[in-house]
Amino acid sequence: MSFNWINAEEFSFNSFLLMDRWMVRMICNKYVGWDEFCDNLGIALAHNPSVAWYFAHKSPESKPAIEQMIAKAPKNLPPHEIRKAEVFVIHAMETSVVYVYPDIMNQNCDYINAWDKQLLFELADFTDKVVLDLGSGTGRLAFAAAEKAKRVYASEPTDRLREYMRDKIKRENVDNVVVVDGMIEQIPYEDNSFDIVMSGHVVGDNYDLEIAEMSRVVKNGGYIIDCIGEDNRKREADEELIKRGFESFYHASKSGGDIYRYRKLVNK
Repeated sequence: MSFNWINAEEFSFNSFLLMDRWMVRMICNKYVGWDEFCDNLGIALAHNPSVAWYFAHKSPESKPAIEQMIAKAPKNLPPHEIRKAEVFVIHAMETSVVYVYPDIMNQNCDYINAWDKQLLFELADFTDKVVLDLGSGTGRLAFAAAEKAKRVYASEPTDRLREYMRDKIKRENVDNVVVVDGMIEQIPYEDNSFDIVMSGHVVGDNYDLEIAEMSRVVKNGGYIIDCIGEDNRKREADEELIKRGFESFYHASKSGGDIYRYRKLVNK
């Protein structure tokens, strides 16, 4: 699915040198069955040895896949064919590319720039709460919650996004947001640490594991919240969340999308 957040032709393939291990691993291994993508990635890597070297060393577990794609790539291609392959990969991976350009992400991603923080505040009382935001991105949820919460821990596995949030904290003198590294599958906190655990555009790869981890670190009587941003997508309610005890809250976005937010009261 294309979101048209970027014009791929305007970006260098060297953008991939800014990516973290988990992103490299995803790019090299998640799309094994998509032959067109793998063929173009192989061409792009074969003709960008610095990126190929970085991929193989940043994500050693991806090295066999990288070597296989490069070995299949045709040699002696003209520059315009190489660039065509690069643009194909950049466009296909636009949701990863914007992660390493946080200002562009904030500016072009409708789920961030069209979002109203009142949509979060309707789901729970954040006053004086200790909050964990998983997959914080540029801090859409974290900085909103920080206006009321005692402290917010913004957990984000992407280095460029963590640094963006840290710069914002310094620039705006925010004193109750702590930026940390971490993945939703292995939350690096003790049991029963938070009054509210929230996320947006994160849950869904492994519902049981993700929700089990969120439930582990939230206090008895606390809330788990899933609050996506605004977009123009037509969607149905997430039945996987509903059958696991989440309430759903629907509204139509200004751009015509179907937006569902979710909340679960945790009783242990």
